[in-house]
Amino acid sequence: MPIKRGMMDSNFERLTWDDSIWRGTREFYLEVENLPKDIWEENQHDEDRPTRAMLLEMISILDGMERLVSIAESEVLEENPVLKNWLTSILGLQRRMARSLEKVGVFPVPSLGRPFDPHIHEAVEIKPLDGFPPATVVEVQEKPYRWGNSIVRVGKVVVTPKGNSVS
Repeated sequence: MPIKRGMMDSNFERLTWDDSIWRGTREFYLEVENLPKDIWEENQHDEDRPTRAMLLEMISILDGMERLVSIAESEVLEENPVLKNWLTSILGLQRRMARSLEKVGVFPVPSLGRPFDPHIHEAVEIKPLDGFPPATVVEVQEKPYRWGNSIVRVGKVVVTPKGNSVS
């Protein structure tokens, strides 16, 4: 091939697209196209998806913030302006963390007053209470969280006994 004006002379050999390259490219393309849809979608953006371990860490941090807020709210805030400012900052961080989890598709599962579900809840205590149906969540110690269609963390809850009747 003659060197065109403006092209540099090169010692590299030009790659020619012969039939074997086209055939190999076509076979690879067909293999990828015929992958099961769930595998293709699952691996499509793996580098963009947060890992379960990271999500559990973020949820744990959010739990800690919620505990701090509940302790601080029980104190007399009007008498301590420093504590009030601190609480305002923690509440802001808590909201930001919750929004960050929501942006990646992680949401708390509503549980209080709902039937106990062993796929979502872990019963840490059984407490007989009048006025509640059997096996009802009456207290949430740790919220359950879902990520897409799966539970990323099971919630720790207090439930009424199975045989409890509504009064």
